[in-house]
Amino acid sequence: MKKALLQACAVCVGTTGAYAGGLDRSGQGVNILFEEGSVVQFRLGYTDPSVSGTQNGVDSGNVAESFFTPHLAYKHAFTDRLDFALVYDEPFGADIEYPSNYPLSINPTTPFGGRTDVLRAKADVDAITALVRYKFDGGFSAIGGLRAQRLKANVAVPAAVGYEVDTDSDIAFGYVVGVAWEKPEIAARVALTYNSKITHDFSQTESFNVVPPVFPPSAVLVTAETESEIESPQSINLDFQTGVAPKTLLFGSIRWVDWPQTVFAPPNYVNIVGDNLVDYEDDTFTYTLGLGYQFSEEFSGAVTAGYETSTGSEVTNLGPTDGFWSLGLGGTYSLERAQISGGVRYTDIGDATTTTGGEFSGNSAWSVGFQITYSLG
Repeated sequence: MKKALLQACAVCVGTTGAYAGGLDRSGQGVNILFEEGSVVQFRLGYTDPSVSGTQNGVDSGNVAESFFTPHLAYKHAFTDRLDFALVYDEPFGADIEYPSNYPLSINPTTPFGGRTDVLRAKADVDAITALVRYKFDGGFSAIGGLRAQRLKANVAVPAAVGYEVDTDSDIAFGYVVGVAWEKPEIAARVALTYNSKITHDFSQTESFNVVPPVFPPSAVLVTAETESEIESPQSINLDFQTGVAPKTLLFGSIRWVDWPQTVFAPPNYVNIVGDNLVDYEDDTFTYTLGLGYQFSEEFSGAVTAGYETSTGSEVTNLGPTDGFWSLGLGGTYSLERAQISGGVRYTDIGDATTTTGGEFSGNSAWSVGFQITYSLG
């Protein structure tokens, strides 16, 4: 099966961003390990979501900011059996901001001189993963690696007495393990990989308003240096592909993410509100299925469909989505030593009800992506 066809299938899934679980961005794939020989790969996806809802008759407008999903990888074949890869990506992220008139953006202490702010959440997560793959007889191989991940977050909830938390940047470590089976004669491959949870312990600044029992009332802004722990969730990826006809490839994946592991409970917020700032009730399953076709020696195309199950549970205002379905198109043009790919995807984002009664529906996202894979020989 030609490289261009494999790249066209990969671009449908890998280059067009993600909206799985509301926070899942890269999918943490390891397909770079299956490239022939030694290669470098760069891709950049861009996603423009439209997520809006209402609460107490107030329209939120679009609360989700657009985002890029960069990916840079290098793969080296040490021997016919041993491969090494180094991958940079942004596995998770959040960028949500509500208008100042939305109920949860209104600061009840504003009339007393407190801060005026908007409900927002921004989380930046990037990672560097070192992977190795050892090939056994019979088409089987073992995969293992270490991941260094950096996380930084800022969250403001003005309705909670003008509360805001700003974390330091923290680097923590996790691991990847997996197995794979291949039969090149029919372009068949099945890969199962496990990504461990990663625990971040960081210092942070919490700030909030306090109104002393004096007259006339006057709010006082209090800041406190505290510490918290947050875990990025463990996950399992099952990727598969097989030739089904001449020049035709069937491919797909199943991804499970253990979101209930992710809890963010800054101590002062918990004392004020009596609840965690961020938590999730349900894990998620995301499914993709696609078909690729080689039109010529140089050009191949692919189409893919995606689906994430809706949990039906109430969701946080900082991630007001619940499941999705998507359709994508991708194509690859093959040169002597490079494959240039592009793709586009439409995502219909599932309706959601937030824990405070917000209703979010009729939402969607468009994603585009570009990838170039260059063979080093």
